[in-house]
Amino acid sequence: MLMSSSRHGVNRPLCTYPFVFLLAFAGACSHRDKPNHAHAEHEKADKHKAPDKHKAPDKHKAPDEHGEHEEDAHEEGILELSLEALVQAKIHTVPAKLTDLPAVIHTTGEVAFDQDRVAHVSPRIPGRVHRVHAKLGDTVKAGQPLAVIDSIELGRAKAAYLQARAQLALAQKSLDREEKLRKEQISAAKDAVRARALRQKAMADYRGARQALRLIGLSNGAINRLRYDKSGAALVAVRAPITGRVTQKHLTLGELVRPGTNLFTIADLSHIWVWIDVYERDLARVHLKDKVDVRVKAYAQRVFSGEVTYISHEVNRHTRTIRARLDVENTDGALKPGMFAQVRLSDPHNEGGKGTRRKAIVVPTSAIQRHGKEKILFVKLGTRRFCHRDVVLGVEAEGMVEVQSGIKAGEDVVTQGAFILKSELAKGSMGAGHSH
Repeated sequence: MLMSSSRHGVNRPLCTYPFVFLLAFAGACSHRDKPNHAHAEHEKADKHKAPDKHKAPDKHKAPDEHGEHEEDAHEEGILELSLEALVQAKIHTVPAKLTDLPAVIHTTGEVAFDQDRVAHVSPRIPGRVHRVHAKLGDTVKAGQPLAVIDSIELGRAKAAYLQARAQLALAQKSLDREEKLRKEQISAAKDAVRARALRQKAMADYRGARQALRLIGLSNGAINRLRYDKSGAALVAVRAPITGRVTQKHLTLGELVRPGTNLFTIADLSHIWVWIDVYERDLARVHLKDKVDVRVKAYAQRVFSGEVTYISHEVNRHTRTIRARLDVENTDGALKPGMFAQVRLSDPHNEGGKGTRRKAIVVPTSAIQRHGKEKILFVKLGTRRFCHRDVVLGVEAEGMVEVQSGIKAGEDVVTQGAFILKSELAKGSMGAGHSH
């Protein structure tokens, strides 16, 4: 046997230490460089092994960072906010409630002229504009001259009248003479009859000529003052038919005008019309003489009073609305035709227990958001979970709006912070179920 000596003089067999160390080192390297294939296959099988469905969940496992209900968060149409986003959004909700609709209707309308108080002024005879008195925007009174027309036809009509008046005077004198002679039995009865016939014809001509002047626009006083030697025989005034304001003016000096030419438009703005569209569903609650309040942006703090004076008998096939007209007081002319108006109609037939008031689901108007062409609102599903609903709206009144479809009574709708949720919806987060 080979022996080894140490420095202490102790002889040891060589097989007791060096070979054992070398074998151990070689085995260790071999295990690191060439892993056990059986053990590797076992680990690989464990990785692909299906989880045990009956295995109880780990109670100590931390919740998923996206929320308590990771599976539900992927439900279509659900938006889940993180705690930080929820605090920043300052979301407030109220339950949708089933209630009686208030006895008022809110709608919009357009201010228009009261067509019963508008006059289009035209000349009654052709001629040239000799003088213009009225200006655009002037307030004029009925009978006030607006312009003067120089008309050859008027001169002829006046001449015909003066001639007819002279013929009538002559025929009257002849008749008086013949009747006197007849009483004295100096002339025959047939002469008196002939004189009477001539006088009747002269009277007819006179009346016709006088009426022609009246149709042109001359007053009885002006006709009675006509003389052969009076100047301005061809001039005639165009007068205002009503009291009001000149809203349009269409003439200049020297212009040739004819009957039918609109020279002026005069409107009495102390009363105006407001046209509104009433939906079919609200028609039963709108009646003639119902009181209305009208507001316009130009006078936001002012309320104009009026009443319903006309309801159309025809439904618009495209909008499913009925045209209605409101008469509104406008004594100072503040309301201008063409203005956009907010209208509030009060239905007295539903007050004091009268009439039938239908039930409806209502929510605050602040809950409604516009998304493209649709109206939507957000419903709260949990502490941090919300979904959006497309809704069909109805009557709006007193800060509340009727929801005809899309939600149920008792569901919590978002009234504050809905804009933030809509922003997430616009970014495509709705339906993805992601936390924010």
